[in-house]
Amino acid sequence: MSAGREPLPPRILLKPGIIFGCITFTLLTTIYPFVRSAFRIQVDYNEGWNVFNTERLVNHQLLYPVPYGWQTVNYPILSFSLLAFLHRFTHEYLFTARVVSLLSLVAGCVLVAEIVRALGGSTRASLLAGFFCLGVFCTNANPYVGMDDPQLLAQVFFLLGLLVYVRWRTSLWAIAAAAVLFVFAGSIKHNPLDFPLAVLLDLAIVSWRRTMWFSVWGLMLAGASFALNVHFGGPYFVSQMLAPRVFSLTKLLGSTVDILGPLLGPVCVALAAAWTMRHDPHRRIAALLLATSLLVGAAFSGGAGVWVNTFFTAMVATAILSGLFLDDLERTRWGWTRKPFASWVPGILFLWLIIPAMVAGVANPLRMLRQTVAGQRRFDQEAALLRQQPAPQICESLLLCYFAGQPYVYDPFNATRLVHFGKLDPQPMVDDLRKLHYGAVELEQHEPGDQTQAERFPSPILDAIHEYYKPALTNEDVTVFVPK
Repeated sequence: MSAGREPLPPRILLKPGIIFGCITFTLLTTIYPFVRSAFRIQVDYNEGWNVFNTERLVNHQLLYPVPYGWQTVNYPILSFSLLAFLHRFTHEYLFTARVVSLLSLVAGCVLVAEIVRALGGSTRASLLAGFFCLGVFCTNANPYVGMDDPQLLAQVFFLLGLLVYVRWRTSLWAIAAAAVLFVFAGSIKHNPLDFPLAVLLDLAIVSWRRTMWFSVWGLMLAGASFALNVHFGGPYFVSQMLAPRVFSLTKLLGSTVDILGPLLGPVCVALAAAWTMRHDPHRRIAALLLATSLLVGAAFSGGAGVWVNTFFTAMVATAILSGLFLDDLERTRWGWTRKPFASWVPGILFLWLIIPAMVAGVANPLRMLRQTVAGQRRFDQEAALLRQQPAPQICESLLLCYFAGQPYVYDPFNATRLVHFGKLDPQPMVDDLRKLHYGAVELEQHEPGDQTQAERFPSPILDAIHEYYKPALTNEDVTVFVPK
């Protein structure tokens, strides 16, 4: 408990019954994403991309051998290295990465609870903050739960760095340790810059000497991380990490509304809590984290191909601030909290998560699991057909090509954006399609008006596919083309 905070009043508003109901509700939201991780289906395009890149590392291939190519790696090497190490024991890529994702989410939620506790929150408020964070991710970021992607793993180390800073911020060695953890986390997934930025701003308010200490450690370690990526990954690490990406202000606004809109209620609670503690030197870091996460998330969200993960830190900050809000509620800091209805506020906050669950279409876990079972049957059928066709093949779903035993020849999303910026010439690929060089081509089904396929295949390549190949299998997920 921070100095100067008043003790808990005799009447406890966070009642055991309400807390039990909130926890039960949160656990219900975990059913579908946790069980789904055991099925052999593609949750997201990134899964096959991560599997193939980890396999390349296991096979002692460089990840960044050329500036631009048909396979591009715009992530640091550490996440692939960690999964390549685990592969020695599991001999499996996809499910290993999914288990890491699930464990990372749980560990991140525990750290959220610990951060609320370190900021003076009560045990009840901290517990609710951790479970609220779990519920937010299982509803508003459902596809990322149990998905082969490194950001949730990186988030664990970012949160650990934040916890170290919050607990021992007066120690120079704790500040250095936070910098170490932030750089390690950024070497797994680089875009959550909002964590170190929030700490940097908080230090700048307090002491320029501590700010310089944190900055020097961060810059030195970032330089070492850069050197290791080049040494172990290849000479063109920077070129591939900074590969150009289409940016749209329209997409920025649309993505921000689509991602944060379903969480409007909790975000407003977090904003109100941040405003009340903006001058509190102990809790100010939580307000700064929300501010930096909204700015950084919005900036990244305008890029082509980015998704809900751009606002992961904003979701974490919302959970932390909601926990601190519930702590103030428990202490009856405001007059309205002495009213009888105040004890229902935690339940209302958790029940709000029904809205993002409905928007994401995952409000009924049993129906979604039945669809997943049917999806696996179709996935196995598609993989069996591709397995019968000669290699090489082009797959929009890279995971499908992987399970069909096909080589990795084309990264649809990154190749298309490089063609868009004139870094790659599509003509050689068009010539290969005209010569029927590929044994099959798999395209995913998309809703009318969805621009996803246009982001994964340049028009000349897509036209060549339809001109020289014919459908051999069509279902609600994919169309598999074979040479005419």
